[in-house]
Amino acid sequence: MKISIESNRRYLEVNLRKHDWIPSDFNRIGGLILTREELIITVKREVALKKPRHWASFDVNLTNITALINGRIVRYDLKRLCHIHRVYENKRRKIQQLAKHKPRTAKKLMKKYSKREKNRAKDFMHKLTTKIAKELSENGSGAVLENLKNIKGRVLCKSKNLNRKLSKWNARTFHSMLEYKLKWLGLPVKYVTPANSSKTCPVCSGRLSAYRGRLMKCPKMQPHTRQRRHSSPKPSDAGLRGYSKRHNSPNQGQ
Repeated sequence: MKISIESNRRYLEVNLRKHDWIPSDFNRIGGLILTREELIITVKREVALKKPRHWASFDVNLTNITALINGRIVRYDLKRLCHIHRVYENKRRKIQQLAKHKPRTAKKLMKKYSKREKNRAKDFMHKLTTKIAKELSENGSGAVLENLKNIKGRVLCKSKNLNRKLSKWNARTFHSMLEYKLKWLGLPVKYVTPANSSKTCPVCSGRLSAYRGRLMKCPKMQPHTRQRRHSSPKPSDAGLRGYSKRHNSPNQGQ
C-alpha cells in the first residue's frame, strides 16, 4: 500500500502482509488516518447476518459483566479495569494540586496520564470483547444488550460520588466493541430497554421476588440467586421467543 504524504514528492509504503495482526478476511481498505505517531488503517467487510441458534444477554456493572450464555450464567471480572481507573483518578488529584504552582507542567501531565488511562482501558476491553465474541461464535449466539444511550446525561451531576462511579463505567465501550466484532462474524445484536430488568427472570421472564436481602427468587424456577445475577436483559425483550432452557447452578460461571 502506497500513501501520499506530499503530492508527487513523498510517499509512505506499507506492506500489509508483514503484519499478522491485520485481518486477512476483509473486502477492501477503508479510511486512513496518519498522525505523527501512528498510521491507523480501517478495513471493511461485507457480511450477511445469519440467524443465531441461541441468544446471549449481557448486563454491564461496575466490577463485573453478568451474562446468560446458552442457558448458563457467566460472570466476567472487571475489577482490574476498575483498578486502572482508580489509579489514574488518584494521579489526577495530585496533578490538580500541582496546577496551583506549575500549571503548564500540570497540563502536560494531565494529558499524558489521561491518554495512558484511556489506552489501558481500551486494551482491556478489546481483549475481553474478543474473547466473548469467540465464545458466542462457537455457540452460534447473537447478543442482547441494554439500550443505554444518553444514560450518563440523564444521571450525571446528581452527586460527586455517583459521577466518579459513572466515569469508571465502560458499558457503552463494551457494547460498541462487542457489536462490531459480532457483526464481523455475521452474528446479530439487539438492544432492549433496561427498565425492570433487575426484577425479571432472564430465563422464563417471570417476576422476581425479594429473598433474604439482595437475594431474589423466581416463583417458576427453583434456584435462588443474587439480584445482580438476574439483572441481564432477557431475550424475550427483543421479541425473541422459544428461549426457555433452564440455567445450571447459579454458582457456575467465570
